[in-house]
Amino acid sequence: MARSLAEGGPRGYAAPGGRVSSTANRRTDVATGVNPPAHGALAVVRDLRDALSRADVEAAQRLRWLAPRPPGERDLLSDMAAAEGVGPAVDRLSRFWAQAHVRFEHVREIDGLEAEVYERLSLPGESLPIVSLVRRDAPHAPWRVVCTNEAQDERFVIWISVRADTVDEAGLTKTLGDAEVLMMDDGGVLGHSTRGWLAHVRGPFVPKQWPEVLPGEGGHVIELATALAPDAMERREQLAWVLRSASGFVRVLEGQAAMLPGSSKLLLPQALAAAASGQLSAMQAFRFWARIEESSGWFHTRGLGQLGLPEVEAPVDLLPSPERTAQLAQWMGATLLEKTPLPALGTELLLGEDSFLVAPGRRGPRRGKSYGRWGAIGLVSSDPRFMRGSRTRMRVPDGMR
Repeated sequence: MARSLAEGGPRGYAAPGGRVSSTANRRTDVATGVNPPAHGALAVVRDLRDALSRADVEAAQRLRWLAPRPPGERDLLSDMAAAEGVGPAVDRLSRFWAQAHVRFEHVREIDGLEAEVYERLSLPGESLPIVSLVRRDAPHAPWRVVCTNEAQDERFVIWISVRADTVDEAGLTKTLGDAEVLMMDDGGVLGHSTRGWLAHVRGPFVPKQWPEVLPGEGGHVIELATALAPDAMERREQLAWVLRSASGFVRVLEGQAAMLPGSSKLLLPQALAAAASGQLSAMQAFRFWARIEESSGWFHTRGLGQLGLPEVEAPVDLLPSPERTAQLAQWMGATLLEKTPLPALGTELLLGEDSFLVAPGRRGPRRGKSYGRWGAIGLVSSDPRFMRGSRTRMRVPDGMR
């Protein structure tokens, strides 16, 4: 049932450790002490869930956003209501929500009219990160729930290409050091010996279609998948552990390479080992974890959110050539990977005689798509009307010119 549930520019951003970079950003966060349970967005999500648990169709309809929506804002409830009618849909979902346990994690405010509520859904034998989009017509209007789906960017998945068709459980546990492997049939569990982190192990298996970027076609694939910790610093430590484990799988099982299926990024064994041991420079780390993409006249990064960092976006025409704009966005992404605390909103970037500002980003790169829990920062042209007074300044390296 949990699988079926998933099928269907913030005011601020959190620095590593979950703290808000500037109190002026007014971001409501589980780590701020701002009393998130009192937030209206969270309240309407809980009220809708309660109505669904009671199979109260009338109450559920009052709490839903009923206007037309793009495909990215559909969920299981809206799809079932369209196919069967809202009454049968609510009745069927009531049995699911009556037995589910949900733990609040985070509210991401976007622009006063939209917010995202991040929670952890627990069922017997399964834990799933979920996100609910809520919306209202005006700043003081009541919130309404648009959709609830799996928070895809809260789960990390890595594929490892191996020659072996079986897993040497004892050899892996001996090699990994701080991890233990327990295999059963066609899968198993990888667990950290002291931190409590778990990763699901799938395989070895043969994909229906072998990824073009992954060497070793004709062999097998092992998948490691883990739900990421909500705290940014713990998340980075957890990811480093998964990479060390993946590097161990490569050594023990005659692995040829690894890849991140979500972004189709190839990870060669040397790069995987270097990333796991923290030996990459900031720019190398950016290229390992993230990439620059273009959508609807904007460049944006993809991949920083899994590290507990905001994505970076900039209009394609921010600089005289698109190539230079992409380079600036990439430089800022690499800067976020090495700079603590993160650049605050309003920071001025100096590039030659030009200057730009770090501003709140949009909800996502396109309509119906979200940047996720950590949001995004935008790089925009500075406006002389808002440049009075003191502000933090950062100089972009000469190589950017």
